[in-house]
Amino acid sequence: MPTLDTFASLYPDVPPSVMLKVDLLRHGVRLGLAPVGSRHYHHHDEQGQKPVDPRAHLEGSVILPDGTTVFVTHNANSPYTVVIDPESKHLSLREGDGGEFICKLTPGPRFSWTKERTARQTPMAAVFSPSLGGVCGPIAAFLLRYCEFVKENEECLFCSWVRMGKSHELRPDVGDLRESLAAIWKEHQAIGYLAFSGGSLLNRTKEADAFLKYMEAVCETGLPLPATVAAIQALDKPDSKRLREAGFDYACYSMEVWDEAAWQAVLPGKSRSVGRTGWMQCLGDAVEVFGSGKVLCNFVAGVETVVPGLYSSPESAADATLAGMRWCYENGIYPKYAVWVAPGGAIFSQREPAPLAYYAHFLKGRQELFAEFPMAIPATDCPHCLTQSCEADLARLDRRYSLGPATSSAWKDRHAAAHVAVS
Repeated sequence: MPTLDTFASLYPDVPPSVMLKVDLLRHGVRLGLAPVGSRHYHHHDEQGQKPVDPRAHLEGSVILPDGTTVFVTHNANSPYTVVIDPESKHLSLREGDGGEFICKLTPGPRFSWTKERTARQTPMAAVFSPSLGGVCGPIAAFLLRYCEFVKENEECLFCSWVRMGKSHELRPDVGDLRESLAAIWKEHQAIGYLAFSGGSLLNRTKEADAFLKYMEAVCETGLPLPATVAAIQALDKPDSKRLREAGFDYACYSMEVWDEAAWQAVLPGKSRSVGRTGWMQCLGDAVEVFGSGKVLCNFVAGVETVVPGLYSSPESAADATLAGMRWCYENGIYPKYAVWVAPGGAIFSQREPAPLAYYAHFLKGRQELFAEFPMAIPATDCPHCLTQSCEADLARLDRRYSLGPATSSAWKDRHAAAHVAVS
């Protein structure tokens, strides 16, 4: 297994399967005919999705032999290929086309409801999406299928969904939402979390209105709800209060990058709409509303390395993001991260991914923060659904990283695995 051996040699302080996970996230995979993933609408309606190679619309997960779950998307130029054996039907990961065997794979869940339609003939997978291939069945609803930043080409430069289509229906139908959620519960029997997200509006109060409307709709179903999170632009305190009063368990106001110069370069719309200082103020105000540890802030780890001349080395870029995560902890905010997935339809999709040296440094630094701060892991997170980050994998695979509230035992039995109906 030359790839794993190489990772072990170059980065001896990080389990090689974790570095492989990072590399699969950085590059995506060539999917071929492998039964991996399901159609993802990139937060668009059916009419609005671009008619490109169907594999470009597949998202899902694979599970490595040691239990590490990895989010995967198709990238025709990836150095990795997922291959299915025609006789045994087993999956394996290989280098390139017909190259060296790396390891066996288990496909992540492919839920039957994603192929069903509502009474209005809306694809249920356009109402809710299986979130990032999580084995525990987390789902996401994209409530605003329009981003106002696009008008001036100011969308976040790592964001792919706005260039994968243009929706005709700017908000999903409430009836579709109710019907789809019932079908999901019937099949899954467990849902890791329910995330609400959407495009950005310059009027953030109006943006929050959609979240309130759809939270009301899911509550009216009478069905049980898992942990809920509103992933939205940073809101002023009165609107944060409205989210909390509507029943959201968590608010996620993601800074994405830390330094002001990175904000200007990577987040032009957010910089104009709220600004870094205003965003940080909103995060602090939200803690007063939701409580310590109930406000989340995500960082797109690695995208800051694309900004020319901003950092002297990959390690210094990683240290900047770690400084942002430290600030979060110090202010009652739980910091999350996702490895930057470069391939896709984003403006930055043709840029080189962040170097592996960045992640080898960053991953260790993030785990060390667990030892320093006792803030509990949010109820939205488990080893099954953290498919774009490595906190649980490191704690589980290497006792040096089983630290603070993120010990290996703390990750056990957090979310039940979802049931997958046999079609």
